[in-house]
Amino acid sequence: MPNMLEQSYQEPFTTWQSEQSPANMGVLLRAVDPVIKSAMRTYAGAGARSVNTKSQAKMMAADAFKSYDPARGKLKTHLMSRLQRLRRTAAQQRQIIGVPEQVSLDQTRSTEAANELEDRLGRKPSDSELADHTGLSMKRLGYIRSGGGRPVAESTISRMGAGGTGGYDPGVRDLGEKADPWVEFVYDDLESTNQFILERVLGLHGHKPMSPTQVAAALKISPPAVTYRMKHIQEKLDKREELGMF
Repeated sequence: MPNMLEQSYQEPFTTWQSEQSPANMGVLLRAVDPVIKSAMRTYAGAGARSVNTKSQAKMMAADAFKSYDPARGKLKTHLMSRLQRLRRTAAQQRQIIGVPEQVSLDQTRSTEAANELEDRLGRKPSDSELADHTGLSMKRLGYIRSGGGRPVAESTISRMGAGGTGGYDPGVRDLGEKADPWVEFVYDDLESTNQFILERVLGLHGHKPMSPTQVAAALKISPPAVTYRMKHIQEKLDKREELGMF
């Protein structure tokens, strides 16, 4: 079978394939940095200089390496295709916060849409589903819920009380706003039920944090099912440290 991997990426890519360590990932990301920058200029536009945009672009590239097949095309083409998701990030960053009257209208709109989706789905919708239905970005949804405040994102959910007693374990690490790009990247990669769990447990997008038992009641599933899903989500969140660079 033909090998269409560009010569300049042969060594770092094959080395990373044989040993997917953080160090080898770093070398490979540095090799494709010109491609990442090109995608940022093409898809993020004015937001290409944002630190958050660069972090998300690297995360997307790291994820894209896993699905790349040298027999099917060039690595640059594959990366540019996968990095098109930067358009969504840039659009959310550019969204203008409206006047109070518009916030009130958006609150009504999101509430009505949430009720409609709950009737249709038989469960409460995730913010991703709500954003798709209303046309409002998740950043906008968080703004209208918090009254303009910026919620702090945590990156660890596994230490929440599985019994649903509520409250975070004191040992949970608070990474503040620096965790936002990674948490949102993981969030985008989850299916809707797990998205709902992550946003409610961590208090993303302006939500008040909920215990696993409260989340289970909202989703109409058992608390053990929520705990099982939380472990799966935590595995994805932990990839941030495995990459050793974000």
